[in-house]
Amino acid sequence: MRLGARTSGAVRAVVLAMTVVFVALVLVAGQGEEVETVTLREGQPAPETLIATRDVEVVDETATEAARQAAGRDVEEVYTPDAAAGAAALRSMQDFFANVDEAAAPLEIPDDDPGVVPTVTTTPTTAAETTTSEATGTSEGETTTSEATTTSEETTTSTSTTTTTTTTLPPPPPEEVQIAQLREEHPLLRPETLQVMVAIRNDDLERATAGEGEIFPLVETEALTLANTYLGNGIRSGELEQVRNSLVSDPPTLILLRDLPDEQRLAAEAGVADLVATSLQPNSFPDDVATQFAREQARAAVEDITVSYVAGENIVTAGERVSAVQLQAINELGLLMPEESGPSLSAMALVATLVVLLAVFYLWRVAREYWQQPKMVALFGLLLILAAAVSRLPGLLTRDRLDLGFLIPAALLGYLAASLFDSRTAAVLAVPAGAFTALATESAPLVIFAVGVTLAPIPLVSAVSSRTELNLAVALSAALHAPLAVALAWFFYPEVSLGWAALFGVASGLISGVAALGLLPFLASAFGITTTQTLLDLTDRNHPALRLIEEEAPGTFNHSIMVGSLAGKAARAVGGNPLLAQAMAYFHDLGKTVAPQYFVENQFGVSNPHDQLPPEHSAAVVRSHVAEGLRLSRELGLPSDVAQAIVTHHGTSLMRYFYHRALELYGEDQVDPSDYRHRGRKPSSKEMVVLMMADSCEAAARALVQHEDPTSESLRRLVEQVISEKVEDGQLEESEVTFGELTRIKETIVDGLIGYYHARIPYPGFPGKVVPA
Repeated sequence: MRLGARTSGAVRAVVLAMTVVFVALVLVAGQGEEVETVTLREGQPAPETLIATRDVEVVDETATEAARQAAGRDVEEVYTPDAAAGAAALRSMQDFFANVDEAAAPLEIPDDDPGVVPTVTTTPTTAAETTTSEATGTSEGETTTSEATTTSEETTTSTSTTTTTTTTLPPPPPEEVQIAQLREEHPLLRPETLQVMVAIRNDDLERATAGEGEIFPLVETEALTLANTYLGNGIRSGELEQVRNSLVSDPPTLILLRDLPDEQRLAAEAGVADLVATSLQPNSFPDDVATQFAREQARAAVEDITVSYVAGENIVTAGERVSAVQLQAINELGLLMPEESGPSLSAMALVATLVVLLAVFYLWRVAREYWQQPKMVALFGLLLILAAAVSRLPGLLTRDRLDLGFLIPAALLGYLAASLFDSRTAAVLAVPAGAFTALATESAPLVIFAVGVTLAPIPLVSAVSSRTELNLAVALSAALHAPLAVALAWFFYPEVSLGWAALFGVASGLISGVAALGLLPFLASAFGITTTQTLLDLTDRNHPALRLIEEEAPGTFNHSIMVGSLAGKAARAVGGNPLLAQAMAYFHDLGKTVAPQYFVENQFGVSNPHDQLPPEHSAAVVRSHVAEGLRLSRELGLPSDVAQAIVTHHGTSLMRYFYHRALELYGEDQVDPSDYRHRGRKPSSKEMVVLMMADSCEAAARALVQHEDPTSESLRRLVEQVISEKVEDGQLEESEVTFGELTRIKETIVDGLIGYYHARIPYPGFPGKVVPA
């Protein structure tokens, strides 16, 4: 589902909920008998002894909250390990041991250095000794080295003598040099640590030569093991100094170094402790989210602390100060509430809710075009709330005179719904109007009257096309109120004067009509709806936008008026809104007022500026009147329904005149037809299609009459040609106009053009000399 659809659904749900709430509030507010209620607050003395009427258990909110707060405070802060910090510490230690190995690497001496002399040792060995040596697997002259010494043995078992030759490689750098190098790389370590590590590493070279095991790898193992132990336990930022001091002050015993001399072992243990302490860093940090979660869990685990009262037990005695728990028990038992009288307000609210849901269900199933617009759903909800408010008026009026109830202005709903929605939706509003009146007044005659007067104006205002018809609709609707009020009063209120009932009924109709005329412009503007009254204002010749066209572009003004006449008739022929089509036609060329001299209908007595412009520039100038028209429509406050005509009256049609000029000037291969098309949208509604056809046909007819005298046949052929061209160009592919409706549009336009360009009888000698009287 798209985001826009989900958002619209959420808006509709909110609007529906608000409508239900407000309708219920309007109907319920002030209903029932006014009974003084007893108020009691925490800490006040009880006016009387209050006894539990049934078993009740209430939660001690204060004690419960205190217990939960204490449980949350008892939870220790949660720490989360940081593996990267621990890995960095171990990596630092490994780098140190690698640097020690690097510092102890033997110096490279050239092969021809006279200072290095190979040594050959000859040892007499008996055959028995050779056998013994072979049995034990070790030769007395065998030497083990660690990448520094090369041993070459030659053993002869057939004789009693064995000769061994050993080549001694260069020694490592002096310890002072190694320590100095390590101090530059690890300045934080103590000199004693560097000294003992270098000494152990250099001793390993001698141990390797003697065939003994190396100690330095064991030192590295012990150091890494010790660091892993601390890191595994977790080191918090505030504990680092304590851990370091503990290590340095009390170095741990290292089992793997037990073979070292005591003095060197202790120094090595202190060095390892110093190295680990220097390398360690915090690897456990506070986790606020986990801590908060743990504390919330601890608080949630605390069960409510409750206080119970059994039936017949005193909750509070007279004069005793009331605690929060006692007040909660009193309120839960309803000991301070007066006994209900009259109709159930809850039932009234439920019925009102069901009526609202029924009306909304109709809107969803039958009037889907309104349901898909959240603003229209909101307007429908507003009308339902208004219906509830109207239903409450008879209760305020009919104190002593029943006939005053006929002043209920329910017809207001019919006027508004028929003008803002349509006849079907307006008729549906009669159901909520009657239901809400029944709930508010419980009066059968007023229910019937409310339903009837809501329906009365609907057929009268739905087909209004002039201000006179609108005023007449208000008068006729008010006249229909009178017989309905008289009939109901005669049947239900025999004691009531029928004259007064008729007068109040007519007054109701007039009040409703005047109120509707006042509210319609406000609601239409607030919800962006084009009403009949709005269209009547737009088609008034004194409208500022029409006056602007007349003053700045008189030729365009005359063209627009003619197109409006054709469009209105054609829209009526295909079941469209003739008033909307006429208003759209009046303002479709509003943008031509910016540069009227570039449009042929405004060039009377002046040369055509397009004769001096390249065709592509002329096309751009003509195309710009759409964009300028949209800008002016926003500035002048034209409704969006009318402003759509500016974008759609040309659609994406080709400007043939400039296109053919371009073909003549540049050749067919150098001209792109898309450069000579309008940038509008194709028409979709009947009114848009009617406007496009009326505009094109009227312009073509004006061009025709400049070259020949029009006849009915020539005008018919012209209209057929223009409309066929629009259809073939794909301008109607987004509209819902059928071919049958298109035929009716053609006939209406032809009739209109024939009526406008009808032939006239020539007057003999006219014009001529003035004949004297």
